[in-house]
Amino acid sequence: MSEERLDRLRRRIRNLDAAMLGLMAERMELAREVGKEKIEAGIPLRDFEVEKRVLERAAASAEALGLAPELARGVMRQLVEEACRVQEIDHFSTYTGAAETILVVGGAGKMGHWLVRFFETQGHRVLVYDPAAGPGDIEAVATLAGGLAAATMVFVAVPLDRVSAAVEEIAAAGFTGVLCDVASVKEHLRPALDAARERGVAVTSIHPMFGAGARTLSDKVICLCDCGVPAATERVAALFRETAATLVPLSLERHDEIASYVLGLSHFLNLLFARVLAASGLTFAELTAVGSTTFHSQFATTESVVRENPLLYYEIQKANRFSERVYRELERAAADWIGWVEKGDPRRFADAMRSLNGWLDADGPDEPTPASR
Repeated sequence: MSEERLDRLRRRIRNLDAAMLGLMAERMELAREVGKEKIEAGIPLRDFEVEKRVLERAAASAEALGLAPELARGVMRQLVEEACRVQEIDHFSTYTGAAETILVVGGAGKMGHWLVRFFETQGHRVLVYDPAAGPGDIEAVATLAGGLAAATMVFVAVPLDRVSAAVEEIAAAGFTGVLCDVASVKEHLRPALDAARERGVAVTSIHPMFGAGARTLSDKVICLCDCGVPAATERVAALFRETAATLVPLSLERHDEIASYVLGLSHFLNLLFARVLAASGLTFAELTAVGSTTFHSQFATTESVVRENPLLYYEIQKANRFSERVYRELERAAADWIGWVEKGDPRRFADAMRSLNGWLDADGPDEPTPASR
């Protein structure tokens, strides 16, 4: 092949790349218009059935053109996610709810910082009280008392083992506005929350079921745990109701029971997976060189867990009273499956897998019933 022909082919590819990007930009503008229409009509920004049809249509079209369906799915999935992000940002810019003055205690931490930025996008005045806050933080206050004097709402985003003490300190200072924690485990906070309520504090509790890296709230869940002051829970819910998040009401106890599986068990299994791999004697390069699709998918999740704050993950296990039950169930399940293999019992192994398929078909994968979306 001559250099001249190679250059011509590369120019054609560059032209096609530019054309594709132009079409992507045009699609994004149309998606923005769709978002505006949905906002005006009061329709949820995200429609998972429509998104599913978009991906299926892309895969079918790709296959007809001789392209890999998964390539088309991957590209379209990225475009859909970006469209949702743009629509949500546009929605935030139209927020017209009543502005609050919100003090974030622990606002220099990861989740605290996320709350600060989120509330700012909605037009609220945000104050930060955190000894770790730097001079660049938005309206960092020097004292807790100074922040409480100005705030109508307080969000507690301190480490899990310090939440109760923070709630007690805020209540003792005479604050009577809305006080909300964002802790990952709830039930052990009840004594502090109840005592604060008895002193006139409008207490409530939420748990954002996502990390501080979330760019938007599309496809995200926030648990709402009423603590005996429904008006406080409603005021906090109103802060998120204009977003694409799903709000799920739960009692403190029910939250912890479910969290022991969706957080505690998930974290624990990934830590065990990493521990076994590390003890195998095989190098990371050796494992990934021949890793299956299942392995790479599992490993990506495991890596994200292992790189998180270890003390936070310890507290999520330790503070939840339902963890003990999960550990015993995990031990029994592991013993059963290992036993069937070691005893050469394919029938029991297969029956157990079929029963799990039956459980999935009967119970999943329905979405939780939202309080609002």
